[in-house]
Amino acid sequence: MSVKPVDLNKLRSSHDNLYETVVAISKRAKKIHDEERAELEEKLMPYKEMIRNPSSESESDRVFPEQIAISLEFETREKASHRAVEEFFNHKFDYTLEKPAEPKVVKLEEDDETDGD
Repeated sequence: MSVKPVDLNKLRSSHDNLYETVVAISKRAKKIHDEERAELEEKLMPYKEMIRNPSSESESDRVFPEQIAISLEFETREKASHRAVEEFFNHKFDYTLEKPAEPKVVKLEEDDETDGD
C-alpha cells in the first residue's frame, strides 16, 4: 500500500474551503468503492452459488481459478480514494454547496401600552 501525497494548495485552488473539498472527495471515493463492490459481487455470484449448492461433494471444496483471477484483478486496481483525488484534479467531477436555509425572523407585535386618553 503506497502513500501518495496530495498538494493541499492545489486542492484549495478551486474552492476556498479545504475541509469541504476533502469531504466531497471522500464522498466520491465511497461512491467509487460501492460501485466496485457491486461489480465484484456480481462477477462472483455464480461461484458463490456453486459453493452453496454443490452438484457433487468434490465441488463444495473446490477453489475456482476464475474466482481467484477476478479477486486478484480487483485487488490490483488503484484505491478508490486515489482515483477520487485524480478525478477531482482532472475536473471529472466537481461539487457545489447547498446554502443552508436562512432562519426566518419572526417579529412579535408588542402591545401599545399608551393610554388612549
